[in-house]
Amino acid sequence: MQSVLNFLSLLRHTLIVGAPCSGKDFLASHAIKTLKQQQPSLTVYVIDFKGDPKESHYYACADFLRTQNSTTIAAEEDVYQLVSWIQHCFAEFESIEGKKLLVLSESTLIFHFFALNKSNRIWLANKIINYLCLGDANGIYIWLIGTTMTIENIGISSRFKAMLNLILIMHGQSLPFYNHILGTNCFPKNCKLSIEAIGAIAQQSPLKRAVYHDGEWLPMPILNS
Repeated sequence: MQSVLNFLSLLRHTLIVGAPCSGKDFLASHAIKTLKQQQPSLTVYVIDFKGDPKESHYYACADFLRTQNSTTIAAEEDVYQLVSWIQHCFAEFESIEGKKLLVLSESTLIFHFFALNKSNRIWLANKIINYLCLGDANGIYIWLIGTTMTIENIGISSRFKAMLNLILIMHGQSLPFYNHILGTNCFPKNCKLSIEAIGAIAQQSPLKRAVYHDGEWLPMPILNS
């Protein structure tokens, strides 16, 4: 449990992964509150194009919350508008002075839309790689929140992906969802537990969730809202 709680007090480039409704954004919001208490001068900028009213309060603690209230991206024009809006958000984020954190919610879906066009894919990959490589020196940090650890589809190779602190949330009702994740090379061999073992850890949690962080699988503790 301490490993999970340690994450809440550390400012690092981070990848938070979990199935839908696993609590990714709730965990991120709690971590942001903890960081803001410890570092009041930190500016937190959240991009959440989904804009789900049921989850909008999660990021009330952020200094900037940019939402699109988009439910369906179907036409080519929709994709163009989404990409343009996200690029505008990145520009606004970069104009902020001082230490800052960019939180990209629904990153899996955003990566998908950027990957549809080569120039857009290269643009987003370069932005994220620059943050990963130069962010610590410039006081720029990024959190990616999504349903998969696959970010190679926009051109971010495993050597850059290794710079991201991985948080993986699993809950009992969606354990089969994680079969493909456990088959990746993102975990040390001794951390590749069976679905049954992870399910048993989740059952120890009052939230029925297991969390992977810093080489450990642990029951998810209750976090204050």
